[in-house]
Amino acid sequence: MTTSIHRTRTALIAFMILAVFSHGVCAQPYTPDEQQTPTSGFVEPEVAQQAAEEALSQIEGLDGAEAQVSGSVITITGTADDASVIDAAERAVIAATGAERVKNDITLSLDLQDRTRGAANRVSQRVESWIGYLPVIPVAVLVVLIFALLSWLLGKLHWPFARFTRNPFLQDIIRKLAQTVVMLSGVLLALDILDAMALVGGVLGAAGVAGIAIGFAFKDLIENYIASILLSLRQPFRPQDHVLIDGHEGLVTAMNTRTTVLTTFDGNVVRIPNATVFKTTIINYTTDPRRRFGFVVGVGSDVDLAQAIEVGTRIIEGTPGVLETPKPAALITKLGDSSITVQLYGWVDQSQHSFGKVQSIAMQNVKAEYDRLSIDMPEPIYKIRIEGGQISHTPTPPPMKGPEPDSPPRSNTTGDVSRDDTISTMSQQTGDQQGDENLLDEQAPAE
Repeated sequence: MTTSIHRTRTALIAFMILAVFSHGVCAQPYTPDEQQTPTSGFVEPEVAQQAAEEALSQIEGLDGAEAQVSGSVITITGTADDASVIDAAERAVIAATGAERVKNDITLSLDLQDRTRGAANRVSQRVESWIGYLPVIPVAVLVVLIFALLSWLLGKLHWPFARFTRNPFLQDIIRKLAQTVVMLSGVLLALDILDAMALVGGVLGAAGVAGIAIGFAFKDLIENYIASILLSLRQPFRPQDHVLIDGHEGLVTAMNTRTTVLTTFDGNVVRIPNATVFKTTIINYTTDPRRRFGFVVGVGSDVDLAQAIEVGTRIIEGTPGVLETPKPAALITKLGDSSITVQLYGWVDQSQHSFGKVQSIAMQNVKAEYDRLSIDMPEPIYKIRIEGGQISHTPTPPPMKGPEPDSPPRSNTTGDVSRDDTISTMSQQTGDQQGDENLLDEQAPAE
């Protein structure tokens, strides 16, 4: 009696220690009938019943086991001291009889002593299984360590990955993928040595569920990370490019794994999520340094429109910083109630001159020349109708006359139209602070 209690206590302690190990790694409870070769097809009822009862009699922990054959269905009954015994009994009957269907009516014992004995037997079988793995466990551990060393050495190499791309960010991604493949290969080989490949399915299933949960939790972060990879492969802009992204205009400063950094012309630093950059419309003003400016001038309805167009284009042509080709142009865009709208256009080389300065000087010169030639630029005229009462009449003063057309022409305004590199310098300083995190590469292929 004392020996039985001691054996039960020892088994319970072993059960508590090994409970943390996966059930899939360990061997199934010992079932002798699982080694039998299934019969071909279903045998005669009497023979099947005898074979089933003989198989059940060899199951440890199963009491009062019986088998009944009805047609092609075998019904098994009895009392088991552990849940694993119920499954083992069903497998043993199928292996012994070749039955396609087994109705398992075996119940689980509610007696504390039986359940304790069943748990002790199950743990003992697992301990024996682990003892059987002891000779190959060091080999499996050695294999994992060797592959871990290979993975670490692979991470120290740079030249193999530089052959794929010049982008450091993409090189790092390829390097980590290669290290992961090497490490997983070592783990799979170790599991194969331990004859535990069945564990892979469970691990992959758990990883899939965890991946879905993580994907929902970090959806925006993952989306921005993937967008940064795609933007690095085909860069739609370069460092210091003048762009308009999602309503934000400025110079491209840097791009990291989460955001694209712009320095606006107000000196502000704007961070736009890479997912937004990837999906939105991007206007790159630096791809072609030539950029057209335009502004509207309203002239009176009695003005010679041909003269207004000729004067406007001539003045823009003479403005410092305006390109000769493409030539300046002018269009009548609207016939209003009090004025006619003239749209004037000119082209600027942004790599040499300031776009805003050239446009400003062109507007000043056109205004001055229109005034000199008395080309009327009227203000809006409103007609007010008042019903009832009397309105005192005030004579309207005669319109002021401008300078005579034959007066000497005014000299055009010639201000500074050179590039202003203040914002560019600020952008470069901000980009330098990014360090190695800047994913923009001058040598990468551009869209």
